[in-house]
Amino acid sequence: MEQKLAPTRIQCPECQAVYRVGRPAAELAKMRVKCKKCEYTFTPTFPELEFSAPVAPARTNLPSPPAPAGPSTLVNPPVAQVPAPVASPPTVPQAGADPFDTLEETVGGLSRAIYEIRQQSPEAIPTNISSQVGQIADAIVGVKRQVGSLRRAGQDLENLLEVSNALNQETHLAPLLELIMDSAIKTLNAERGFLMLKNQTTGALDVSVARGMGEALADDESREFSTGIASTVANDGTPFFTANSKGDDRVAEFASVMRSDARAVLCVPVDFHERNLGTLYLDNQAGAPGFTEDLLRLAASFASASAGAIENARLYENIREETAKRSNLSRYLSPSVVDDILKQGENFELGGATIDCSVLFSDVVGFTSFSEDLTPIELVKLMNEYFTVMADAIFTNDGTLDKFIGDATMAIFGAPVHDPHHAAMAVDAGLNMLAACDKLMAKWKSEGKPTFQMRVGVNSGPVVAGNLGSPQRMDYTVIGDAVNLASRMESSSEAGTLCISEYTWDLIKDFAKAEDKGPIKVKGKSDEIRVFHVFSIEPPRQDAHHIERTSPRAVTEIFTIYSQEGIDGTRQGIIRDLSEGGAMAHSGFAAEAGNLVKLNFSLPSGEQVKEISAVVVRVSSIEDEGAGFQINLKFVDMDENSRTILGTYVHSQIEKGAD
Repeated sequence: MEQKLAPTRIQCPECQAVYRVGRPAAELAKMRVKCKKCEYTFTPTFPELEFSAPVAPARTNLPSPPAPAGPSTLVNPPVAQVPAPVASPPTVPQAGADPFDTLEETVGGLSRAIYEIRQQSPEAIPTNISSQVGQIADAIVGVKRQVGSLRRAGQDLENLLEVSNALNQETHLAPLLELIMDSAIKTLNAERGFLMLKNQTTGALDVSVARGMGEALADDESREFSTGIASTVANDGTPFFTANSKGDDRVAEFASVMRSDARAVLCVPVDFHERNLGTLYLDNQAGAPGFTEDLLRLAASFASASAGAIENARLYENIREETAKRSNLSRYLSPSVVDDILKQGENFELGGATIDCSVLFSDVVGFTSFSEDLTPIELVKLMNEYFTVMADAIFTNDGTLDKFIGDATMAIFGAPVHDPHHAAMAVDAGLNMLAACDKLMAKWKSEGKPTFQMRVGVNSGPVVAGNLGSPQRMDYTVIGDAVNLASRMESSSEAGTLCISEYTWDLIKDFAKAEDKGPIKVKGKSDEIRVFHVFSIEPPRQDAHHIERTSPRAVTEIFTIYSQEGIDGTRQGIIRDLSEGGAMAHSGFAAEAGNLVKLNFSLPSGEQVKEISAVVVRVSSIEDEGAGFQINLKFVDMDENSRTILGTYVHSQIEKGAD
């Protein structure tokens, strides 16, 4: 008797309906069956069987193939069975592999499997399923691209942070500029380039450091090269970028670039707190990898970091220079005089000037008897204490301590920085010195130390002031007849008194009390000189900071580019003052009176004034500030928009200055 086959249990994956079919599982696993309840067509699966089955298709409304005659009407028997493609084993991620690469490979394998199945049986997998898998693959590619962009941006940020730290650690300007250029070439993937900084006096853009430019930046061409793209970028504050200079109409006006073999060009302003310091120019030649516009933001950030480092280096250098100057000057000048000199900077010249001033001499009375019972060490200690008190009295009145000569002191008032009240300052300092000496002697007496008295003399008049001596040893001092007469005034004074000449008395008599001691015969003078013994002085209050502005022009510092009639190329300068009718500018380029120029500049507000026609009224050399020229301009033509912008700015600046 034939053994009856046990029914096999199958379940519809769509509606979960359960059927029992009198066929073996191995056979059913190769068949396509249709659920009577929901009409979903599927291939039964049996996890316990070890074989590869085709991917289960989604529900389809295609008519089921006709069932052959047989005992079962529940299950559709196989129709023209399609060999199932052998499924590829799942991709196993490798250690350290990019997850997006793994996902992209997996989805790609799925897409290929679907394609192969549909090639053999188009109805096996619906078109919308295949389309959705394709959309997933495209989305993965897009996400991968965005993640790659974010990763590059993160790497750029790390590189920029590293470069910024390196730049800020360099406090010397020259090596810093070299570091900036090398870092720019590396960070921005450039072949060559140069950094231009503005001359702080003339505004001219000068090449500070370059890499790989060769003949393009020869001495006679460097400024010409700078007058195109670099000048425009510095003036407008807008970066310049082109991926193909030969096909870019904007580059046609820049002849120097057209003559070079630069293909991709990138130029960005080097700005510090909205103040332009210069420009950074980079390019790649034909055949080299070009720039992309994505680099613009990185280049701007790099230039900003460089600007901060440049300003810091300049500040450090200024501090070092000022510290050295202050150290030297403080040996013989009062702190306030040192401050005045340092404020004037390069405009101040120490030597060779004739100036009206007052000279003070003081001397110890009876120094020999005072010192005879002291050891050298004791004498030096006491005299150092005395000279310290004398120097304080001199510096309090803005005097210049010329020298200590044995037990004598010489000081100058009103030089090297001229002060019209020099006579009052000198007399006040002398009286303070006498009072300070009395106080110090009282202290020494209480300590059982020997004491002395001093006397002071002052004279006023013209002297020659300057650094005198040899190249190995120089001192600031004054010479002249007025100095000799001051010494005579001191020797004519009695112990504990201050005597002055009639020349000094004429300058202070309105606010001082003195006794006229009459004329005396002075060595070196044919005529007798009247001498006054001063008791007290109340100098008038000085208000050195009250300066009334008389010029209608606004004081400015605005970078400008301009062209001159009959001269090729653009030039740069700095507008130092500005009115609605004209301007005064400093430039590193010469001009001739009568020349017509056209100015373009941006105001601090960002508004641009363009194509102002002006005539050169006067040109003079800037002798005190180094190379350059002062150019006075008279405006002759401008459009109404520029006139309005200019007028508004000038009036606002004048009102601000008046406040």
